[in-house]
Amino acid sequence: MKELNSAVWYLAFIIPLVPACIIAYHFFGFLLTIFPFCIIVDLAPLFHIDIGTLQVVPVVIGCLGFLIICFTPLGQSIDMKQKVPELGTYPVPFIGLSKMWEGLVSEYYTIGKWTFFLGNPMLYFISPFALPVFVVTVAAAVMLLPYLVFVDVVYYAAMAAAKVVDEMQYRHNTKRFVCPECGRASDRPVYDVCGNRIPGLRPSESGIFTVEMEAASFPCFGSNGKRKELVQSCPLCSSSVETKEGRPFVVSVAGAPSSGKTSFVYSVIGRLESTSGSGKADAALLYHAWEGPELARYRAGSCGRTPASFQKPHVVVLESGRLTTRRLLYMFDTGGEFFTGRIEADIQPQYSHTDALALVLDPSCDRPADVALGAYRVLVERYRQFNRMDASVRIDVPLAVVVTHSDIPGPLSGLSGTDLRDRMADIGYFGLVNSAEKDFRRVSFFTCDARAECKETGEVVKRLCEDAGEDIGQFFD
Repeated sequence: MKELNSAVWYLAFIIPLVPACIIAYHFFGFLLTIFPFCIIVDLAPLFHIDIGTLQVVPVVIGCLGFLIICFTPLGQSIDMKQKVPELGTYPVPFIGLSKMWEGLVSEYYTIGKWTFFLGNPMLYFISPFALPVFVVTVAAAVMLLPYLVFVDVVYYAAMAAAKVVDEMQYRHNTKRFVCPECGRASDRPVYDVCGNRIPGLRPSESGIFTVEMEAASFPCFGSNGKRKELVQSCPLCSSSVETKEGRPFVVSVAGAPSSGKTSFVYSVIGRLESTSGSGKADAALLYHAWEGPELARYRAGSCGRTPASFQKPHVVVLESGRLTTRRLLYMFDTGGEFFTGRIEADIQPQYSHTDALALVLDPSCDRPADVALGAYRVLVERYRQFNRMDASVRIDVPLAVVVTHSDIPGPLSGLSGTDLRDRMADIGYFGLVNSAEKDFRRVSFFTCDARAECKETGEVVKRLCEDAGEDIGQFFD
């Protein structure tokens, strides 16, 4: 921005000269029609001088004299500053018309003042140097304001266009920012630049493509550029994050206590990690350090209950050279007590920005249909509460009903899709099936054995991704 401000400053002494010379040309043409300058016109033919030359010569003298005063040590000797206004703020703002015009007008005033007094006042109007420079200076000063207005219009128009393009890129490649620590969503993270925290770094008055700090310039345009490599933090909890403007897909898992939610979550993320996104990802990694030991215990056959106070999402980071940004799978493993109706709703903020819901039920528990329906009703009630939705409005977020323990022989084993839905309706789950299809626009039904890293759990998330229109489903092929 300092370079841009300097360019605007110095071009302000050059670009207005073009219209100023045109004005001066017509002005000297007018002078030749009045006394005593009209005498020069009468004498010109005697010396074979064209009248046009009489107009051009003073314009050239005035233009050259103006430039000599502006860009040589002569300007310093007559108190011209010839410097852009000093700015101590970072990022460096575009000063434009709002702050630059006063200094430039002062410079033009200085040029004009000294030019006026350089000639003898008694002989001023016949001075071959002072008058042309003075006329060109005054004309350039008049044309300075349109120049600065034009510069401002161009800059702010370019900034607005860049902001629209940047926003489109961000929405396409990232969609929004979800904090892996607190689980809450924001428009954009806070970017840490040279010790400064800049909220939602994007094109602005501080730069269209880069922002200039005291130490260096940093990218602020385009989610497919280097901006995503900057250190970022959550604007809500201030946690340092490493999402690199990845595109999140948020799945919230619901179900009664001990219904198999945690096993389902680790089955999905474990298989995704071990298959590296079916070979379509360059890498599939767990985001949190504590997830590694928990996943290892799950694979060893031990999977403890999730505490009701647990709020951090499980995050799988998918890297692919085919994609501009990462893909981030967020799976919220909500404590089963939350779905008994005895815990306050505000402990699960992800319902305001979840992309998909999965309801897990255990058909082998006592009164499974009643337990599953009770958990479902709490889920829908809380989801509507978070999103301020009336009960008559159908929910657009896709829902997957997942029946666990499919390895245990029973009436629901080995079924999925419509067959599973019909069988559930026939054997006592009609209330759940009917309510789900009434509340949600898109409902799918699956069975799986979540105690192992089976492909069926991946199929659940893949279907949810497809129903939500997200490309992260390709990693579950």
